[in-house]
Formats: sequence, structure tokens, C-alpha cells
Amino acid sequence: MNIKFLGHDETHNPSGGLCNEYRIDEIESLDCLIDFYHQKSQEYSNQRILLTLDDVSQACYTSGHTRMTYDLADSDGLDLSGLPAECFDEGEYLGYLNTPSEMFICQHNFQRLIKDVAFEQVCEKGLTLTDENLEEWIEYQTDPFSIFDSPVSALVVPVNHSYETLYAFPNGYFSCDLSPAENFILAKRFQQQYGLELIGIGASYLGFIRKEPLTEVQLNHLCEDLLLLYHVADSEKEKMKALFSQMISDSELLWVKYTD
Repeated sequence: MNIKFLGHDETHNPSGGLCNEYRIDEIESLDCLIDFYHQKSQEYSNQRILLTLDDVSQACYTSGHTRMTYDLADSDGLDLSGLPAECFDEGEYLGYLNTPSEMFICQHNFQRLIKDVAFEQVCEKGLTLTDENLEEWIEYQTDPFSIFDSPVSALVVPVNHSYETLYAFPNGYFSCDLSPAENFILAKRFQQQYGLELIGIGASYLGFIRKEPLTEVQLNHLCEDLLLLYHVADSEKEKMKALFSQMISDSELLWVKYTD
């Protein structure tokens, strides 16, 4: 496995420069990548690691538009005196969000977005799993390595909780998809209720990892959440719940499609 530390200002950094990045290719197996994730999580114990998943180039493209759409560079009322000179042009703040010192701006604006969002609202977005999408999800769930688009970027994000890594790489640009705030609320719920930590994000999927097996109660509630999220018809609920339960039980990883 080839691992390069690129700092924060390398071209195509998914965070746009807000975070330091490792770029990884020639990955032999999923185990190697997960071992890297655990190693860096211990090394950066006061920060959190976020991996890129499916279709990295598209995810980076939509993330850039997401920052603009949701005004994540809005600095009104914030103290910018601690920012380096490169963030200004003749005294005017540029708002590029391309230095680690600007993370607090993105975080402040993200908190504004999630202020009034609840999990029930996330479920109201109307996501569905078509036959094609379900087939894709099953493939990723049974062969987790296949969801990673090479090279994989690993962002080192200066936050306390895994769901907060979305400050650095927000996504959910199209109106029919979960918004950045809705992705955040979903990821927060999954960590707090089920011990599922956000491990990655791609153009269509969120990725979660668990440290401990789910209890029967947790597994049941998690499956119920997925039935609500994807608006599974009553006639299909029993079958889909059994499928979700089996797939989730068989892997420490869980992929959640956030696009329609």
C-alpha cells in the first residue's frame, strides 16, 4: 500500500485545504485500509479520520458547490483577526476556506444549518431504494472494498466526533438528496444510538464502522431507521428488515446511500 502525506494544500484535497490529507493507492485489501484507519485514529487521538468513498471526483465537485450553496464561508460577525494574510486581498476576506485556520468558519455555519433539523426531517426527504440501488447496496455491503475509489484520501479533521468530520467535506448538493445538515444529523444519530462512527463519505454513500457488535435491540432499531429513511412499503417491510438485519450483522461496516 502506497501512503503519501500531502499536508493541506495539495491539489484536489477533498477538504479544499481545511485539513491535512493522506493519499493512498495500491491498496492490497480492505483489511490494509481499515488497519490504516485505526492506526491513524490512534495517532491523531484528538482528531478524527474521514475517508473518501465512491466517485471521489464527483464528490469533490459537489462538495465545492455545497459550500457555496449553503454559505459555509459566510464570515459575518466572526472574528477573523487570527487568520493568516493569505486569506485576505487588500484587507478583504477571500472566503476560500482553503487553510486549516478557516475551519472554525465552516464549523460555525454548519452549526447554523443543523440547528432545527431532526432525524424525522431526514426521513421525510423521500429517499428510496430502487431494485438497481438495492442491488448496488448489497454488492457494497457484501464486498465493502468495492465502494472505495482509488486513490483514497484520508482527511485528518480537528473535531471531537466522527460526524463532525462533515464540516471538512460536506456533501448533499442536489435537492432530492440528503443535505449536509441531514447527513450530519443521520451520522450523529447512528453514532449516539448504535455506536456507528462515520468513517467516510463519497458522491452517494456515507460509511460507518462499529467497534462492538450491536445488541439485538440496537439492531432492531437500526433496521427500523433504515425502513423509515428509505420509505419501504408496508408490504416489503418484513423482507427488507430481514435483509438489513442479515447484512448489518455480517459486517463491521455499513454503507448508507444518501442520494435518490
